[in-house]
Amino acid sequence: MTSGFSTQQKLIMMMTRPFWKLLFLIGLISISCQKKDNNLDIKITKQTTGFGYQIIKNKKTFINQPYIPAIPGEQTFKDSLQARKTAELVIKKIGNSSFPRISVNELDSMKIEYEIQKFQ
Repeated sequence: MTSGFSTQQKLIMMMTRPFWKLLFLIGLISISCQKKDNNLDIKITKQTTGFGYQIIKNKKTFINQPYIPAIPGEQTFKDSLQARKTAELVIKKIGNSSFPRISVNELDSMKIEYEIQKFQ
């Protein structure tokens, strides 16, 4: 007379428990790493001399950036793609809970075109 499970069934159960624990752990990690929906959208704005951008949150203007950030004066982006690229970086920083300040080095690395103004 046998009691309960065979040796083979016990072995299978011992092997599947760690599998389910691992699968559960992978699920938790993937859920925690998913991009959070921060309800931020980009609106490219046409300015008199070029382009700017707005970051829209819940259908309201959250950031209005008519000029290239970090550059003295009022220089607009040369095209909408450069404005969008910069706005995407701002949204990425907000999503990472960073202050959305853009540096000249970041502008240079994204190949954003601007003129260096010389003061006399």
